[in-house]
Amino acid sequence: MNGQTPSNFYATFVTTLGSTVSSVQTENTAQNASVTQLQAQNDALSSVNLNDEAIAMSTLERSYQAASQVFAMLNTIMASALNLGVQTTVS
Repeated sequence: MNGQTPSNFYATFVTTLGSTVSSVQTENTAQNASVTQLQAQNDALSSVNLNDEAIAMSTLERSYQAASQVFAMLNTIMASALNLGVQTTVS
C-alpha cells in the first residue's frame, strides 16, 4: 500500500474520507440554500394578490356601468331622432 504501514494507510484513508464528506455536506448546504431562494423567488412571481385583483375587478365593473349609461343615452337620442321629436317612451 504505497510503502505505508496499515495504520498509516488507514489514517490517510479516514482523513481523506472525512474531508470528502465535509466537502459534500458543504456543497449540499449551498445547494439547499439555492433551492430555497429559487422557490421563494418563484412563489413571489406566481402569487396572486387578492386586493389588487379586487381593485381591478371593481374598476372594470365601473367601466362597464359607464359604458352601459352611454349606450342608454345613445338609445334615447337615436329614438328621439328617429321619431322626429314625437314624445315616446324608450326602455
